[in-house]
Amino acid sequence: MFFSIPRLLTAGLLASVIPAHTISRTERFRTVVTTDMEQDDLASLVRYVLYTNELDTEGIIYTSSKYHWAGDGKNTKFFLPNREYNTSQTSWRWTGTRTIEDILLKAYAEIYRNLLVHDSAYPTPNDLLSKVKIGNIVFEGEMDQDTDGSNLIKSLLLDNDQRTLYLQAWGGTNTIARALKSISEQYAHTAQWLHLQASVSRKAVILASGFQDETYAAYIAPNWPALRVEDFSTAYNTWGFNCNKGQGNVRGLPDQHEFFTGAWIKANIQIGPLGRLYRSWLDGQHTPGDQLDVFGNYTLAAAPGTWCKPLGPYDFLSEGDNVAFNPLLTTGLQDASNPALGGWGGRSKLNSSTPELWQLVVTEKAANGSEVKDWTTNRWVEAASNDFAARMQWGLTSKYQQGNHAPQVKIVGGAKVRAKAGETVKLAARVSDPDRDAVTVSWWQYLEEGTYPGEVAVTSDKRRDASAMVPADAKSGQTISIIVQATDDGDFPLTRYDRVIITVK
Repeated sequence: MFFSIPRLLTAGLLASVIPAHTISRTERFRTVVTTDMEQDDLASLVRYVLYTNELDTEGIIYTSSKYHWAGDGKNTKFFLPNREYNTSQTSWRWTGTRTIEDILLKAYAEIYRNLLVHDSAYPTPNDLLSKVKIGNIVFEGEMDQDTDGSNLIKSLLLDNDQRTLYLQAWGGTNTIARALKSISEQYAHTAQWLHLQASVSRKAVILASGFQDETYAAYIAPNWPALRVEDFSTAYNTWGFNCNKGQGNVRGLPDQHEFFTGAWIKANIQIGPLGRLYRSWLDGQHTPGDQLDVFGNYTLAAAPGTWCKPLGPYDFLSEGDNVAFNPLLTTGLQDASNPALGGWGGRSKLNSSTPELWQLVVTEKAANGSEVKDWTTNRWVEAASNDFAARMQWGLTSKYQQGNHAPQVKIVGGAKVRAKAGETVKLAARVSDPDRDAVTVSWWQYLEEGTYPGEVAVTSDKRRDASAMVPADAKSGQTISIIVQATDDGDFPLTRYDRVIITVK
């Protein structure tokens, strides 16, 4: 379990130093979701709308992918090799353009008043509804025509808001690519083009749960090489489709398996108007229009030839797109400007500088001291799952006292410290909990975030104080990352963090 990391030191603490506060709109990350709306996209959207109080959602846009496209309505046939179909199709697994409006946001509206009790920053259902657009959906990779969705992205990239615009690609990147191409077509022959291209490249960041068409490789990478793109596809190993390969449900083993079991999901997630939309194994649900969505029915899912064999009722199925917004959530670790720092979205490394492409690291050192594949995302499963469940409860509770709300923790003195090799750095944290819950405070070294290659001794001398000994062999310029985390004792324990980077003088 995450809390058994050897470098961890804990102490129980009840404190109320930092008052709870709502994040202002200008502090929130500005983002657009593009989605091909298969069943795991709907599950990810169920989670997403519960975090819209922390994000400045500028758009939720239907797009196509290699798995889902609408066709042109004229019976035009389309074919690409190495796809799920082996004959030309007029559309493929298309789920329509009304699920978000008629199903998801209708459920959100039913719980909206309760959500407001817990945070007044939740957007109204009508506000979210106004952000829903149809992008490029006709064929896989289609980016020939401007659409309402691509025009929205274009306008956001060209507006006067200086904040970074995080463009989430849950399906193909074609609607995003169309917006970029439209900008190019309008301005490439003008004197301001090079400046404008550089400005848009700085402003836009693409957060891709995977590349589900060819438009990143074919258009974005060669034409917008300075635009940062983050590929989270390996996080599918944590959050993607959970299939029975003859071993049963092994997701999360050995330490965080509970959160992938049917007992936990059915009791804590698939509840209430919104939670009932969440998808899990053998839950009786089906996405209209998707002939390959057999996951809700055992007979269909277990039939010969199906690629993903069923697990037990309500076991975790897939939520493969929360990987694209987890880096933006307000946990205290988030620093969306620096993918090399870890957090609920994992920790990435630069794969290519031209084009600028970041990808998740393969391994990190886990609780047992060994290098473990996918630990960069697996280490956060417990905290993220409890947080999701607590927010699902918010939608069902009309009194603030009936919900659990996250503690806050802040390292005294700021996020950066300079120290000499052999020096002991004194650390202290201020902690509060809006519910006045008991809070456990823990200090640990995030080994991979620093450039010093070894472990650092972190000790605690008081309930919320700690000290870190800079090793004698540390070299000037090397860095050491120390994390403080605070976990309350609510029914769904909630965790928040802060980070200090020690730079060796």
